[in-house]
Amino acid sequence: MRLYIIRHAEPAYPEDALTERGHEQARALAGRLAAAGLDRVYSSPLQRARETARYTAERLGLALEVEPWTRELEDWWVRGDDGAEVPVWQVDPAVIRALAPRLQLGNWHRLPPFDAPWLRGGFARLGEDADAFAARHGHVRDSAGYRATGDGPRGVAVFCHGGLALTWLAHLLAIPPPLVWAGFTLPPASVTTVVFEALPEGRAVPRCHGLGDVTHLER
Repeated sequence: MRLYIIRHAEPAYPEDALTERGHEQARALAGRLAAAGLDRVYSSPLQRARETARYTAERLGLALEVEPWTRELEDWWVRGDDGAEVPVWQVDPAVIRALAPRLQLGNWHRLPPFDAPWLRGGFARLGEDADAFAARHGHVRDSAGYRATGDGPRGVAVFCHGGLALTWLAHLLAIPPPLVWAGFTLPPASVTTVVFEALPEGRAVPRCHGLGDVTHLER
């Protein structure tokens, strides 16, 4: 399966809509994805994602299906050094880099500023939802990887949000989330491609083939 994780186009906050430029970006996305071999188009329930996805779904003649678990991580906030609250994916990268030698998949949620209990629980729930989604599309979680069932679609697009997308990638690629939050960014209307590559004995592993691509906006 080829999974396209797409951040919504330029938003108009706090209306939860798209700007005029955002609509132009969404049309460009539809053109980019028209030849991607998509079988399914999904969206977060938030309007800015649904508006972005609608252009692709209509161009391809596919139903737009809503996945509630892909909404933005709106309550994943921590208190920064200056006392202000910030989303976890916007914590000062220098703070995270200082933690890097100690960051592991099993302990990142024990290290300040990420040591709030609800962050650990939230990441576990996101992983469960993500794995349930993968299972519905032919890839069942199996230890450190996945097992291909052979009955999944070829191409799936999910229109979602920056924080959710980065955290989903951390789960798929088995990287401590703070390292992904500090090291990568996803511009509006960007496309990130993850391929579940086949391994011997029916196993599969997700590998990132492209991150935050916006070349379709440069034409």
